[in-house]
Amino acid sequence: MRSLKRCLLASLAIGFFMTTSCKKGDTGPAGPAGPDSVMYSNWITLHMTGDKDQNTGDSIYYQSITAASITSTVLNHGSVIGYLMLFAPLSGDSSIVNGTLPFQEYFAVGKIELLSYSGDWSGAKYRYVIIPAKVTVNGGDGSVQTYTREQLKSMDYSTLTSLLHVPATGSSTLRTSLNLTD
Repeated sequence: MRSLKRCLLASLAIGFFMTTSCKKGDTGPAGPAGPDSVMYSNWITLHMTGDKDQNTGDSIYYQSITAASITSTVLNHGSVIGYLMLFAPLSGDSSIVNGTLPFQEYFAVGKIELLSYSGDWSGAKYRYVIIPAKVTVNGGDGSVQTYTREQLKSMDYSTLTSLLHVPATGSSTLRTSLNLTD
């Protein structure tokens, strides 16, 4: 009987120490984006600088945007797509157009250069989405569709953000479950 009590007491003591000494640690910082991650910026309010084109004398407006997520790998194998949000002055309604319509967009490692001959877009909102490769998705009907760089760049904002699950606001990296390939 005495040994049974000792066994029971020892079991309780071991159980007590096991439950109190095990503690879940603090969450560490987020790791870097992986090669299969879609990245997107928040909406950036533009503050363009005006100048004169030295060749034609026309007005030109430009802005440089820092975009550290644009790497040489993204430029060689993926897509960077810019969008401009426009507001109707009377109704306040907004629409989003591909950035290639109002700008000449130049994507380089770590930055985006915007040039406009069509006017000063200061005050308008600009956003970019970085897709590191081609995207393959499974359709609801079981079909498989692969989108190339050209197809992704030609998609309207609503289609692209729905396909890639990019939220309407905020900036982040999506560790996507989509199949991204070169």
